[in-house]
Amino acid sequence: MVALCAASAWGEGPARLALDLSAEGRHEAAAIEFRRLALADPVATNAAGWFWLAAHEYAQEGAWEQSNRMLDRAEDAAPLALPIPVAWRRAENALGERDWTSAAFHFDSLRLKADADDLREFAARGAAAARLREKNLADARQALAVAPGDVAAARQALDRYATGRDKRPWLGGVLGLVPGLGYVYSGEYANAARSLILNSLFLWGMVETATDDQWGVFAVLTFAEFTWYSGSIYGGIDAAHRFNQRRLDGAVTHVRGETRLLPDPMQIPVIWLTFDY
Repeated sequence: MVALCAASAWGEGPARLALDLSAEGRHEAAAIEFRRLALADPVATNAAGWFWLAAHEYAQEGAWEQSNRMLDRAEDAAPLALPIPVAWRRAENALGERDWTSAAFHFDSLRLKADADDLREFAARGAAAARLREKNLADARQALAVAPGDVAAARQALDRYATGRDKRPWLGGVLGLVPGLGYVYSGEYANAARSLILNSLFLWGMVETATDDQWGVFAVLTFAEFTWYSGSIYGGIDAAHRFNQRRLDGAVTHVRGETRLLPDPMQIPVIWLTFDY
């Protein structure tokens, strides 16, 4: 499916440098070139498209503040030209900034502005994913409830997350008093085996050097063992946090699905968004 979201075309010739820079991964430089095109273009809708493309390039660099400023410029240039691309880009920027509430708001705005069911489904999934990041399962379910299309798999992912259980970091730390057990609690068996083996080797070395009155070596091994033993405790805490994050990330991935939006560079300065499956 393709969603047409902007105004008149100018051809890609003037944007060749910006497109080449983007293809090379030099997104900030590409954004600067698109800004120059926006400032030089007398057609308001074209200028809005160039500003939007600059915003998109800044977003590829994780420069969310600069991206949002370019979206403001795009709306200032032609307030009614790019409602769908701006709402989408703002939603993705908010996700990048971990501002889940704003992301959900912009995805809801995108759904209301969408002109096709597949775009409405995409937006509803995005809103649900943002609410899930907030651990707000009720609102995540509500977002999916208004989604057209088949979102059964997304609902099942929410249900699995709701019925699953996070690991308790404090318990991982307590179990870490026994080297490796904190890792086992969170399912990190390779780390558990490594912790057990290394702590055992250091303890063995401490016993052997103490038996042979090698107190200098004993002191070094004792310091190393203290470090590794402390690492077992803190490692159990970190492993629980990682488990919880993986569980949430997996649920979010299933809720959002595999569909993504991308601008079509062959249409610029028209902003033509295409689904990438």
